[in-house]
Amino acid sequence: MSELRHIDVPEQVRDGSLVIVMSMSGGKDSTACALAMREAGVPHRMVFADTGWEADETYEHLNHLRERLGPIDVVGAPGGMVAKIQHRACFPGRLQRWCTRELKLEPLRSYHDAIEAEGAETVSVVGIRAEESAARAKFCEWEDDETWGGWIWRPIMSWPVTDVIAIHHRHGIAMNKLYLEGHDRVGCYPCIYANKEEIRLVAKRAPERIDLIRSLEKMTEVERAARNLVTPGRYKHPVGTFFQGHGDDYETISTAIDRVVEWSQTSRGGRQLPLLPPAPDGGCFRWGMCEPPTETKCVSTG
Repeated sequence: MSELRHIDVPEQVRDGSLVIVMSMSGGKDSTACALAMREAGVPHRMVFADTGWEADETYEHLNHLRERLGPIDVVGAPGGMVAKIQHRACFPGRLQRWCTRELKLEPLRSYHDAIEAEGAETVSVVGIRAEESAARAKFCEWEDDETWGGWIWRPIMSWPVTDVIAIHHRHGIAMNKLYLEGHDRVGCYPCIYANKEEIRLVAKRAPERIDLIRSLEKMTEVERAARNLVTPGRYKHPVGTFFQGHGDDYETISTAIDRVVEWSQTSRGGRQLPLLPPAPDGGCFRWGMCEPPTETKCVSTG
């Protein structure tokens, strides 16, 4: 049985001079982090960066957390992911990961800035754990991060996934249903870095999301052609696609959603596509705004 683990509260937080802002993703780690601060008696605000591209279960889970833990503010860009894709006539990709910056980081930074404009200094609290990857294990638990523009606190860095599950049990908080339905991460639905199993699950559980991606791919083709008539050469490639993979040959690595879904149905070791690089350690994963897979998967809520 996991020990009863608590967080170490820095002196900077104990003196009460800082406004603690907890970034909620709707996943297990951010929820565990909020519960740990609750146990430690640390007053904090909770905020969710809504991309408009989350699973229905995530929105439901956030409502569940509001009932149990209190208000969760919401920030985001008008129209979310769909509006951004329509405006750009392209999807976020490996080399242009604007999704994290424009849909999460900038709205959250504005939220913090509004608090600081009133004379208070904020701390961004994120549920990142060292167990998630070797790269994340190198993050500091407490740091003044120039890229973010302020203090970041990662209270549960040392926690294994068993402690994350245990604190849910202690408070009688159910985990996001996505975990019980086979997903091992929570965030954009799907993320551009979704793996084969995640794509298969999305296609099975939410075919309407696949339909939306297909319609957006067709929209980019029409819109790019129209814009290239006005500004020749504005778009090098005729179609924007949601998934891109390894290599430099666009015609090889850019793959329409229907082909990706077909590939996701193949058995392990079956036909492969030259796409879907592993998720990076940067972007929303670094900031705790979405949750990557953990080597030790959690599938039990007892």
